[in-house]
Amino acid sequence: MDRAICIHGHFYQPPRENPWLGEVEVQRSAAPYHDWNERVAAECYAPNTAARILDAEGVIVEVVNTYSRISFTAAPTLLSWLEQHRPGVYEAIIDADLESRERYAGHGSAIASCYNHLIMPLATREDKRTQIAWGVRDFAARFGREPEGMWLPETAVDIESLDLMAEAGIRFTILAPHQAGKVRAIGADGWTDVSGGRVETRMPYLCRLPSGRSIAIFFYNGAIARDVAFGDLLSDGRRFAGRLLGAFSRGGKRLELVHVATDGETYGHHRKFGEMALAYCLRAIEAQDDARLTVYGEFLAAHPPTHEVVIQERTSWSCTHGVERWRRECGCHSGAHPGWSQAWREPLREAVDMVRDTLAPRSAEALERLVHDPEKARDDAVDLVIGRWSDEAVETFLSRHAPRDLAPDERRRILALLEMGRQAMLMQTSCGWFFDDLTEPGSIQVMRHAGRAMELVRQTLGLDLEPAFIEILDRAPVNDPGYATGAAVYEALVRPAARDLARVGARSALYELFGLEPPAMYAVEGDWRYRLEDDSRRGRAGTVRVRSRVTGEEALYDLIALFAGMDRVLLGVREPGGDEVLRAAWEEVTGSGTIPGVFARVYTSPDLSDEERWATARQVLPGIGEAASAVYRDAAALIRVAEDLGIPAPGAVIRLMEHACNERLCAMLEEGCADPDRFGVLAGEMRAKNLRPDLAALGEAASRRIALSIGEAADRPADPAPLEEAVRIARCAKVFSLPLSLWESQNAAIGMLRHYGEMQRRAGEGDRNAERWAEAFRRAAACLGVRVT
Repeated sequence: MDRAICIHGHFYQPPRENPWLGEVEVQRSAAPYHDWNERVAAECYAPNTAARILDAEGVIVEVVNTYSRISFTAAPTLLSWLEQHRPGVYEAIIDADLESRERYAGHGSAIASCYNHLIMPLATREDKRTQIAWGVRDFAARFGREPEGMWLPETAVDIESLDLMAEAGIRFTILAPHQAGKVRAIGADGWTDVSGGRVETRMPYLCRLPSGRSIAIFFYNGAIARDVAFGDLLSDGRRFAGRLLGAFSRGGKRLELVHVATDGETYGHHRKFGEMALAYCLRAIEAQDDARLTVYGEFLAAHPPTHEVVIQERTSWSCTHGVERWRRECGCHSGAHPGWSQAWREPLREAVDMVRDTLAPRSAEALERLVHDPEKARDDAVDLVIGRWSDEAVETFLSRHAPRDLAPDERRRILALLEMGRQAMLMQTSCGWFFDDLTEPGSIQVMRHAGRAMELVRQTLGLDLEPAFIEILDRAPVNDPGYATGAAVYEALVRPAARDLARVGARSALYELFGLEPPAMYAVEGDWRYRLEDDSRRGRAGTVRVRSRVTGEEALYDLIALFAGMDRVLLGVREPGGDEVLRAAWEEVTGSGTIPGVFARVYTSPDLSDEERWATARQVLPGIGEAASAVYRDAAALIRVAEDLGIPAPGAVIRLMEHACNERLCAMLEEGCADPDRFGVLAGEMRAKNLRPDLAALGEAASRRIALSIGEAADRPADPAPLEEAVRIARCAKVFSLPLSLWESQNAAIGMLRHYGEMQRRAGEGDRNAERWAEAFRRAAACLGVRVT
């Protein structure tokens, strides 16, 4: 085959975890989702595991796991989050790489990424090494193979980074066309200048490195990539395929590769339904006789470079000024605020570099006294991250690197030094400089990582870098009029995110009231000796051990918690004082609603973080609905009398009636809508009284129950009842034209198509139950918009 096509998606999300807690806290701008990871996962990462191809009637005829057919970046910070929070999506991505190896002659579709997306030309050699080593190790742990290629964050490139990648066994990377400087045929003398994006992109190039090693480079088609990312090419999958197929040389005889690279989030997040256009494009290309899909590893193995290239160092794909976007006011910005200054970038870079350059040699010197080989220990520290600092992961690491049995303080010191280095890399993540103001989430995040790194430096090495850091930030101008300088931003938005063990203990006491899990980076063992549960209050008191899994730091606290409403929260923390003191405090709290002065730290409702408010509010809100329903039930007789007498109902009564009716409708849906006629009668009564249905809540309830019913149908393959239930719920949903979320239900139904064929066969042989099942499946599939053939 002389013509091949490769589509690369750079799927990535920055680290968003609070550095002190190891969890992503609620982000209001991502509403209605908890945070941006959740939102992008729902809009992009999940849909690409089962992208729909529809027929002319809008019915699903095929689903495609696009990850198995394209080339994609496996970014560690994203995959780590998916593994914890969307394991089904994570497994589908891992499986896609396995499937792609069968399709592409043993070469997987996934390529590695530098660990946390820092700009490599601006990093130290040591950090470059670690970024590559951690990226390779993380990839191998997830995909069960060594990576062939590696993505450079923002495609920011320099020779040293390429050489270190080649040393780590990386065979190729991907760059933008304007990053090529000059090329020549291997063995030729003269070079051809191809700067300005004039490089021939339909072939790989060999880049020779100072060490004598080399690496292959693919320069993607810039024009098509721009139209995918910023144009309307994803409005029509057929046109997308046509554009790729039309990019081959006319009448050319030589082998060619047409390939594009964009942010993977383009397919579904930046461009709604972009994953569907991608799926249709892939199918259209696969239907061709004179072109085929490939991935870079397969193409390179079959067709080694015939030409070599000299790259333009310190360039990137998203800054026309090289890498200046990540250290100076170069003029590149998001476009959202065209009049804003980015003069804050240089002080932020200076402050971060100051922390990095100060802690690195001191940390290395301290680590050298505790481990066999500090460099190897630093490389292997990624195993702690992958293992989420489990006791087993920590013991394995220390047994490998410690030269002797360590005292507890020495163990903690090693872990703290390694975490210091990790935070120092995270504070260099590219998103900190990419956007338009120092107050934006990416910049706040890198400053928080810097804050955590400086805290560990202070605790472990006795060196306080924060005053100098703040002094540099004080020179950073801010576009947001609410802050004078970067120093004010740090004080307002970074410092409050810090959590010490006592504050984590207070949070664990609050979470204990609602059965919630403590932050994953901490082990919490509680002896909750006093408990209170009544109609209006919840309380706990006990002695709790809090241990950081990451650094080994631990402490014992007496904790007390009382919740009497979102505006009446009391949390008390003190060093253990014995059961008598704790009992006396408990009696005072439950009696007077105040925490005695023996508790050194007391937190009330205004002290709660947004995440704590969000987590507890979610637990409390259902109770508010139940209370409103109880009020309606108490007043129902009076409301009926008023209706009979023609007395207009006050607005508050109307809202109560709406709530009560919506609660009843939701209950019917959640119970499987055994009597659709009763649902219809109540809906009719609401219309007659001009009561508004809560379409969002009803749609969510219907969607959940349909998913449950289809899931039960998959688990009980001979029972038609769950399928019939799904049809009933769908019928009820049509009464109000409810907005339904059917993605998971559709996937499950598609997975049952093979079983449907078997049941059809059995029905044809006279099996009455199989006939009933097949009929129920056809009706359910029709409700879900799934084609049955």
